[in-house]
Amino acid sequence: MTATVTPVSYAATSGEPAPQRVGGAPKVPAGAVRAADPAAGEALDLSVVLEPRDPAALNRFVAEVSDPASPNYRKYLGSGEFADRFGATPQTVERVRARLAAKGLEVGALESDGLTLPVHATVDKAAKAFATDFDGYKLKDGSTGFTNTRAPQLDGAVAGDVRAVVGLNTLAARTPRNTGAKGPARLQHTTDGARQSRLTGTTGTMCTDIKNLYATPGDDYPAAYDKTDYWSARSLAAAYNMADQPNVQTGTTIAVYSLENYDLRDINSYQACHGTKASVSSVRVNGGPTDPVDPVHSIGMETALDVETIVGLAPQSKVLVYQGKNTWDDGTATLRRIVTDNRAKVVSISWGSCETYTPAEVMDAENLLFQQAAAQGQTVVAASGDSGSTGCYQPDETIPGQDKLVTDFPAVSPYVLGVGGTSMRTAVSNQTTWTGSGGGVSQRFSVDANGFQNRTGAGYNDACAAATGTVCRQVPDVSAVGDPATGYPVAFGHDSSGTQYWNIIGGTSGAAPVWAALIGQADQDLACQANGSVGYAHNALYRLPAAAFRDVTSGNNNVTDSGNYSGQYQAGAGYDLATGLGTPNGREIVKGLCASVPRSPAGTFNALTPARVLDTRYGTGRAGTSPVAANGTVKLKVTGAGGVPATGVTAVVINVTAVSPTATGHLIAYPSGTTRPESSNSNWLKGEIIPNLVTVPVGKDGSVDLFNASSGTVHFVADVAGYYTTEAGGSTYLPVGPSRVLDTRAANGVTTKTPVTGKGTVSLQVAGRGGVPATGATAVVMNVTATAPTSTGHLIAYPNGATRTESSNINWLAGQTRPNMVVLPIGTDGKVNLYNAGTGTVHFIADVAGYFTADATGSSFHTAGPSRLLDTRYALGTARNTPVPGGATLVLNVNDGHTLANAKAVVLNVTVTAPTSNGFLTVWPDGSTLPNASSVNWVKGQTVANLVTVPVVNGKIDFRPNAGSVHVIADLFGYYM
Repeated sequence: MTATVTPVSYAATSGEPAPQRVGGAPKVPAGAVRAADPAAGEALDLSVVLEPRDPAALNRFVAEVSDPASPNYRKYLGSGEFADRFGATPQTVERVRARLAAKGLEVGALESDGLTLPVHATVDKAAKAFATDFDGYKLKDGSTGFTNTRAPQLDGAVAGDVRAVVGLNTLAARTPRNTGAKGPARLQHTTDGARQSRLTGTTGTMCTDIKNLYATPGDDYPAAYDKTDYWSARSLAAAYNMADQPNVQTGTTIAVYSLENYDLRDINSYQACHGTKASVSSVRVNGGPTDPVDPVHSIGMETALDVETIVGLAPQSKVLVYQGKNTWDDGTATLRRIVTDNRAKVVSISWGSCETYTPAEVMDAENLLFQQAAAQGQTVVAASGDSGSTGCYQPDETIPGQDKLVTDFPAVSPYVLGVGGTSMRTAVSNQTTWTGSGGGVSQRFSVDANGFQNRTGAGYNDACAAATGTVCRQVPDVSAVGDPATGYPVAFGHDSSGTQYWNIIGGTSGAAPVWAALIGQADQDLACQANGSVGYAHNALYRLPAAAFRDVTSGNNNVTDSGNYSGQYQAGAGYDLATGLGTPNGREIVKGLCASVPRSPAGTFNALTPARVLDTRYGTGRAGTSPVAANGTVKLKVTGAGGVPATGVTAVVINVTAVSPTATGHLIAYPSGTTRPESSNSNWLKGEIIPNLVTVPVGKDGSVDLFNASSGTVHFVADVAGYYTTEAGGSTYLPVGPSRVLDTRAANGVTTKTPVTGKGTVSLQVAGRGGVPATGATAVVMNVTATAPTSTGHLIAYPNGATRTESSNINWLAGQTRPNMVVLPIGTDGKVNLYNAGTGTVHFIADVAGYFTADATGSSFHTAGPSRLLDTRYALGTARNTPVPGGATLVLNVNDGHTLANAKAVVLNVTVTAPTSNGFLTVWPDGSTLPNASSVNWVKGQTVANLVTVPVVNGKIDFRPNAGSVHVIADLFGYYM
């Protein structure tokens, strides 16, 4: 059969190089047979992937961010930075665009990775433009498609600018790396129903009715038992030392790569059985898959396995399922979306194909995406395949080369953690290699011989013709249960009445999400919260001590049905090409990975006389005067504004005020270029004016993002009060107290008990009081509360002797009690001024939390998070999901065995919600007497937030409401050390 179009081979234009073909010879899937060729007018959507502007620099950067000896260690790129730094130059983009358009192709806008040009064509136009024929094929599953017969040809002037052209092959691409269900599915007739949400790291336990369902034999299947015939989430977590994560904090987002539709009812059934309530949502790429879920043909099985395994082992995580069509172009587009979105710091992939039958252009394009993920600090895990050392072997098929030693892509990418499979019955001590565990030596990829893979497994050979100083990439890196005889319990499929089926499924498709869940556990562990997620983990993993792994020393991955009897890759002590480093000793993995994450740079503080850097009402700091839209973001450039220098700034202290909100909501402040966290900074009701002091890390571009988390509009006002810098000359911090230095109601700090008059000022002596020394202090940190105001008004705090600014610190309505943290320079006479900008009277209260000094006796500041450490609504950071009673003390343990265990003080944004009466909260260091001080004040029913800087003693912090009951939330923004 021949194609219906005639390709044209373009001659070189005078003075330029001859046309060149880009990529390797096209790959026809195993088992495909020739079918009708495509029609000339059939549409094609392609991706032309450009070369990075400096590939060598990109290689160096990824090596450096994973090298503890490098000054760039873990200085990952933020969202959007990859395109700016490594994307193709504008000149390259336009040059390639012009050449493609000249050949009749429709070229779209450059993708956000800065490297991909979407191209629309028809078969005849693509054939002429790229000098290739197209042949039609029918695959073994009955689907049809076509592929190019030769690598695409490009003009010599631009061929060197293009790494790959993806999409000329429309045949179904990847295979899910599961073994299918172990026997017929079991029909669930009853259910225990939903249980309490488990958001504290508590591993769910399989419900009794499903356990009994497995234990009841049917006409065509025997009884099955936990730890013998399958591993439930709790049993597997216990075996891998992953169960009941003791110090889980903010949940992490895990992306699941999927090339099929799935049924959310399956996920819901699994969660109802296990008592979990993890968030699972989808992102559909290019419209997503079209074939409906079909249990008969296993469509939806892989995604159910992936998601349910993650939910079972990391129930506090959020799962984003990215769904694309199963074609090479759509599969690559799905991966591109995961990476460029950068919403998930962990990515789980259970779809793959052997290197032999994966098109070269796909491996080139996707390996570049995996490199981008590594540069951004995303951990990507992938199943290593289910055909053992002969990765192209397919049961019941006769395939050319099925007996050859070959690995699976994408697990074999140097930037992907490849996960193999084991067999395990009854206990982790009874592990052996699962024969199907994909492993071996790459024919295409090599790595630095002195890098993470500085060893070779038994049976290694130079399959990739590695250059001097390199070795061929080897897989797997690690392993987990893969044998279907001891597989994973999965809710998948329904009968005609909608009743749920349960299955036992194996394959490295189950092993990969186990490791994704474990990396997710590390990212959300308290030990990682202070300094950041694990990121590109290869170097750190390979450096962990042997005790971090359960070494698998028996068996091999020789699938003899393939015709290969070499037994070349035997399991043995240490690293091997059957099970890699072994299965996880979870707590040791978490501890080791988090210990490898360095602290953020130490910064010292420079106090500023407050200056307004943002007011959306008047176009200050942002173009236009319209309010911030619902779920909208203001990107505020803080470096170079309001006295903040242009360089060397790690964090800023700004007072942010929400004005004229049209709906209830809250503010999330975070560094630009990073994923928006779950933390909050201030909360408001419709029509309120709510300020709060914010200490927030600065993004690499010198900006912070202020997100309006509400369904209505709001204006934001921001006044900068100071900044932290790595440059010399700043002040260090000494925590004290909290200690009350002012209460106008009790003549504390003033001579009378009279309130402050409208437009009146309290000149407060702070030097020599409340733990602040008489001399040497440059700035003071105080919690200031306004109470019993007789009219609307606001507070302006400023150093004595300085001109009063227009910046505000607290806003109030008549009768309200409002607190806010204040950081401000101390006047030369040791005093600060508190000005009542209202017309009525008000009482002021001030509690000192610490001070800054110009000498080096204090502590330096390290940015962190933002990340949530405490939420009593969901038993986060505490044992119960009940409010804290008045008069009771809640103790938050921040002894992470790592960074926070040694912190002198932490910066927390503390929020109280659902109080049952008026009251206040005191936050103070554990092991000391309850001070006469307040950190947050409220009236019944209010949600109120306030910044708190509190010393850490005994690795613990105490929270105590004085009356009623209230839920308490605490978000970490930094620490002093």
